[in-house]
Amino acid sequence: MPKFEWALPPAPILEDAIVHQQEADIVIIGAGHAGTCAARAAAEAGASVLVVEQQKDASQWILGIGELGYMNSQWQKEQGVPEVDIDTFVNDWQLRTNNRSNVALIRRYAQYCGQTFDWLIEPLTREEKMHIHPMMTPQSKHAPKAQNYIRSWTGTPNLGMALMRKLMKDNQQIAKEQGAQFLFETKALQLEKKDNRVCAVLCETSNHTYIRLKAKKGILLSAGDYSKNRQMCEDLLTEMADLVDDGDFCGHGWNGDGIRMGVWAGGRLEPRSHAGVGGNYSFPGFDTIGSTATLRLNTHGQRYSNEGFGTHVLAAIPGAKQPNGMLWGIFDSNILEETTYQAACNASFDYTDSQRVKHLKDLMVRAQQHKGQVILHKDVAGDVRPFACADTIEALAATIYPHPEDQKNMIQAVSRYDQLCAQGKDEDFGKEAFLMQSIQKPPFYATGQYKDSHRPFGQSMKLLVTVSGLLTDAYQNVLDANFEPIPGLYVSGNCCGGRFGLQYTTSIPGQSISMAQTLGRLAGIDMAKLVI
Repeated sequence: MPKFEWALPPAPILEDAIVHQQEADIVIIGAGHAGTCAARAAAEAGASVLVVEQQKDASQWILGIGELGYMNSQWQKEQGVPEVDIDTFVNDWQLRTNNRSNVALIRRYAQYCGQTFDWLIEPLTREEKMHIHPMMTPQSKHAPKAQNYIRSWTGTPNLGMALMRKLMKDNQQIAKEQGAQFLFETKALQLEKKDNRVCAVLCETSNHTYIRLKAKKGILLSAGDYSKNRQMCEDLLTEMADLVDDGDFCGHGWNGDGIRMGVWAGGRLEPRSHAGVGGNYSFPGFDTIGSTATLRLNTHGQRYSNEGFGTHVLAAIPGAKQPNGMLWGIFDSNILEETTYQAACNASFDYTDSQRVKHLKDLMVRAQQHKGQVILHKDVAGDVRPFACADTIEALAATIYPHPEDQKNMIQAVSRYDQLCAQGKDEDFGKEAFLMQSIQKPPFYATGQYKDSHRPFGQSMKLLVTVSGLLTDAYQNVLDANFEPIPGLYVSGNCCGGRFGLQYTTSIPGQSISMAQTLGRLAGIDMAKLVI
């Protein structure tokens, strides 16, 4: 991999500038999902722990909407969620990542994530636990085990954003009670090595003084992703960078400092193209009908893909290569039943969530009241999206397509789709028969997503976070240029490579966060056991 400017180490901080030193068994950089779980686990295992976090304690922002992608926890068993076979899960994961993921790391995640969730929610009250909802449970009789041989599983615990954040702060408190010390408003800058071993990190405090934190057993990089570092995004997310001609496609995460420190210390990056959440796909229906595999048309009214291929991210990749303009999902008044044929994955529509169902019903009623018009509504992220209703396909085409030729294309596309549904075989794109739901019951609806390679937006060509980073062994020990472990240097969360391959795609909603929490916990346990 070429040496980029951001990968070149900065000038060393002068010894005279360092005003304070402190030592612990383990130093953790970043107090998000991975770092918090690592701190609690290491402290409970008897290690002395220092945690560095650049944010303020009271206002700390912790990424996530509350969906935590776990499986096989005791809590899930009590909710009636079916057990997941570990071998089946891991093999599916390696298929979807083209075997690029570190299979030993993924297997450890799969084996230990259930017990991690039960451990994680220990500080919640009984009443708080009752507010956790197992997504898509009870499971619909139509729920697919696989789409195009790619599997998914229901039952993700959904806490909501507020309870999720409280849970992580509760776990920080447990870590503190076990002796871990959190240094908020403190920014890690550079790692130090002695005899090839990473032994310390230099940090800057809120009053702009430098301190050295020494680690007897090791340092864990859990400082998040690089989605706010435009140059890293352009250099490492090559597929996304090639699809976006201009405009800002960068995300909402962090600036890559943890990964850069690992590179400066000799760590090897995961090969390009890196994986990210968003950036290289576009699809209509986000937060409205989720990944429901309705008919999808491009800005010229033409069908362009198998709308149900695998899970929604994989099915949405062809949308990024359509002509710039509006993508539309077309469906009829049976949509609430059609959502129950959905795969469980990132951005699924949870048909067992009464609030999600109510939102869709209300939106449909509002659209009926404004037939012949395109109305606007806000999704969960606050992005404004179009929606329309009409009594006939011809009227719907006239509502959403201004040009007669595009209207004609849409009418023909719907007619052709209904013909394929009737014969039970998609001769055009190979969509599986059980997902071929005809569009015949009025009124008819369209949900839109604007796709523009010059203006990334929301779930269309816009990155959320990156999920690739430094290469590691099965224990998250960072590898060097020769693929050998660097003594004393570990990584977890979105600093960690070897998890998602080329593309963020999940078999369980919220999997990136559950991986961070589970692998963070395991890193804390493993590092605490080190004998130095």
